[in-house]
Amino acid sequence: KDITIEVVYKPVGIRCVGSFSPNTLEMITKRRVECSSGRKSMFCHSVSKVDTGVQSLCVLLVSPSKMNEEALHSLNVSYTFTALVHGNPPEEWRRGVYVTVPTEGLRQWKRHKTNQQEKKAGNVDDTDGKSTSMVTSSTPLDLDGALFIKCHDSLQIEEQQIATLTVQSSFDNGRLANVISFVLRKLGYPVVNDRFGKREYSALPRRLKNIVKQKICIGCYCVDVGYEGVLTTVD
Repeated sequence: KDITIEVVYKPVGIRCVGSFSPNTLEMITKRRVECSSGRKSMFCHSVSKVDTGVQSLCVLLVSPSKMNEEALHSLNVSYTFTALVHGNPPEEWRRGVYVTVPTEGLRQWKRHKTNQQEKKAGNVDDTDGKSTSMVTSSTPLDLDGALFIKCHDSLQIEEQQIATLTVQSSFDNGRLANVISFVLRKLGYPVVNDRFGKREYSALPRRLKNIVKQKICIGCYCVDVGYEGVLTTVD
């Protein structure tokens, strides 16, 4: 009953979790709540573990006492990411498709690419050279282990096509933006400025490159928070 749910904007470069630095989202939120409430020694727990390199709305729990596991498990969070991708997805993506989150190859951004990968950026990004196939479906899947992808708009600029997608998921094993980028890359629509999509990025017109300015074009701007039977959407 003493737990407060905070939805906080996290800019690029800020880590969600940790007390090792005063500049993590947990510590920033802890100080802000202590200052506004006039209470000391507040406990702050980041439910969200979004990638440091992306901007996102994040969900944190704040309490004057340590939170038990029951409180954490009773909270359900669904994230909706917006991404700019290369290519023009098929028509069924405008109605929305589901894809299962893979169990392997999710931490590709932290691995060093081999020379072969540099030559084939965007095609093979597993360090062992293996590829991972992805299959989309119109059949609804549990978003705890799947993504719901929907295409909202597409645009052709000179000879290149780009599209705006939203991707919704409740997958909570951390670094969800990396998971989404990995899946979209395997489906053939890499996120603009994904480091494994250099070939596609190099083909973009200069004026578009000047707009995106070397930043990964994915972020979470909407979260659905369910707690004790009440669902709240924040965007």
